[in-house]
Amino acid sequence: MPNAELPEVFAAQVIFWILLPLVLFGPLRWAVLAWLIMGNLDATGPDQSALVAVGWINAAKGIALPLYLWWRLRRITSEVTQTPPARLWLLLTGYATVAILWSPFPLAAAKLVGNMIGVLLTIIILEKAVRKGLLHSGTLGLLILASLGLGIVQTYYYGGISFGFDGADQPIRFSSFIAAQQYAAFLVAFLAVVLWHGGFGWLNRFFLGAALCAALLLNGSRTWVFGAVLVLVVYSWLSSRRLLELVAFSVASITLGVLFIINLTRFDADIISDTSSRIVATLSAVLAGKDTSHNAGLRNLSFRFALYEGVLEDLHIASVREILLGHGTSSGGDIALQVFPTRYDIARLDPNRTIHNEWLRALYEWGVIGLLLLAGVFASLLSGLIIRYRDKAWKARASAVLSFLPAFLTAVSAENVVAGAGNAVTMSFAIILALLWTPVPALSSERRRTIVLAR
Repeated sequence: MPNAELPEVFAAQVIFWILLPLVLFGPLRWAVLAWLIMGNLDATGPDQSALVAVGWINAAKGIALPLYLWWRLRRITSEVTQTPPARLWLLLTGYATVAILWSPFPLAAAKLVGNMIGVLLTIIILEKAVRKGLLHSGTLGLLILASLGLGIVQTYYYGGISFGFDGADQPIRFSSFIAAQQYAAFLVAFLAVVLWHGGFGWLNRFFLGAALCAALLLNGSRTWVFGAVLVLVVYSWLSSRRLLELVAFSVASITLGVLFIINLTRFDADIISDTSSRIVATLSAVLAGKDTSHNAGLRNLSFRFALYEGVLEDLHIASVREILLGHGTSSGGDIALQVFPTRYDIARLDPNRTIHNEWLRALYEWGVIGLLLLAGVFASLLSGLIIRYRDKAWKARASAVLSFLPAFLTAVSAENVVAGAGNAVTMSFAIILALLWTPVPALSSERRRTIVLAR
């Protein structure tokens, strides 16, 4: 139900209901676009218990609507389901389903399994959409502009209190109607799309890329700024060595400038001690050994390390059965209650969003079996991309995914990604994977004639 105390959550719900008829009844191109725009919407809000209720709008966005779109695209063939990563993911999903039997939080565990199914459905739908020609540059450009527009509305009209909030003493982060860290994933994926998709002209590429980079800096995600740098470097390397030199010179100049300012500025000055940038605060903490007055640079790291330590201590005393089979799907909620008993309570606990590291979550909840399956998903994906990269016909498209993959793996190692069907992180990954099936641009008649004469 709409929450009058959270107008921005109510706004997300209204936008969802406006877009829903387009997904259900609109032409396929607009249906897929409307569903992707829904990736900007968290219609549940922060005050609903994940243990006793289901966020039906988010569930529809992440599972029901993907199933419906899959049915609408049923006549389009799919290669995803035949790949080793997809098959290993299905095995992991099946094991997570079995592990509900010994889960301390069965409703949360059932939600997690549903999310895992929704993640695979998202990838399949976007692959089918690309094969049908639905995700061309025009559609992707509209998605990017809509996402940036929603970010402006949420941040500057609603004030970002729910979705850009990072602590009472922290600045508001630029985001649409979702958590700021999720939104950052969208921005980096869009940057990769703008650079790698052949349908964007150089002028659109420049302005969209500049807007996305500005939004990312306002967002302040360190993980995804790192991802954006990787995307730019890989693109520059493969596109033009001269362009790479320009990018390297620019990055080096900016870095030296920041270091120069840090070295010449007293650390009790406002530029460092009260900076509103999480990125500058982190640089200050790492390079100068002193965080800001509000711990904006390393604050989240101490929180994560405390959770990781709690997981490792519990694994140290675990039985052989718990090491091999795990403690049960979504049992990571127990760790949060042990490590932060005053911060978390049953009424506000979401067991699927506590450990903040999917590798540790897999080991703790699903044991060695689950960890090996999860590692197999990404290992087989990486090996498949390397094989495609060596093929000239696939090189550019494989490079697009390879440039995005390190940041995504970093997010997997520091965030809760698996419980994310229908949100921006998994949609971002699915959009980038969909680039693999983008048709190779046809040769111009002049180039074809040149090739024929050369023969």
